[in-house]
Amino acid sequence: AGELFMQHGIKSVSMDEIASKLGMSKRTIYQHFVDKEELLIYFLEYTEQQQLEKLKQLSETLPSVIDIFLHIIDMHREMASLYCIRFQEDIEKYFPKAQQKMKEQHEKGTILSKDFLKTGIEQGVIRPDLNIEVTAFLLQDTNNTYVHASRMMYRPFSIWELFFTMMINFIRGISTEKGIKIIDEYLKNQ
Repeated sequence: AGELFMQHGIKSVSMDEIASKLGMSKRTIYQHFVDKEELLIYFLEYTEQQQLEKLKQLSETLPSVIDIFLHIIDMHREMASLYCIRFQEDIEKYFPKAQQKMKEQHEKGTILSKDFLKTGIEQGVIRPDLNIEVTAFLLQDTNNTYVHASRMMYRPFSIWELFFTMMINFIRGISTEKGIKIIDEYLKNQ
């Protein structure tokens, strides 16, 4: 259901389509979810949990916060083609509980970003003179730029190019020389 929502928007996907894709009856879905919004909220919670688990795994296996940032950029490359602006627009227009859930997730993400940045400072890859509040806000707010660009009728770049350029420049700007060396090595291998 989540894949269908992300690719086509939420309103345009019927419960019949979801049931068909899952190979089950619509009635079975309704035994677990009251309506489409409840299914959507479950998808948002599931996605958040998956992202937190992936971040924990990356934190345990990669040597620095910069390496994690770069890995996340690579993950977005694979997901960029799946994103449909109607997903975001449908949540804003028709699904107030899901919109509230996304707001809560955004706030949690800001807290997580602050901790992430503090870890990078401790590792010596993020500049210690940063205003962590502002930097965490900007990091979380990149989604708004993404959404705005997706709504542009004509743009001379792909959504992937926007995300890549925005994130590489962002991380370079907050990095120490040690962090910049990691980024430059990554770019050299691209």
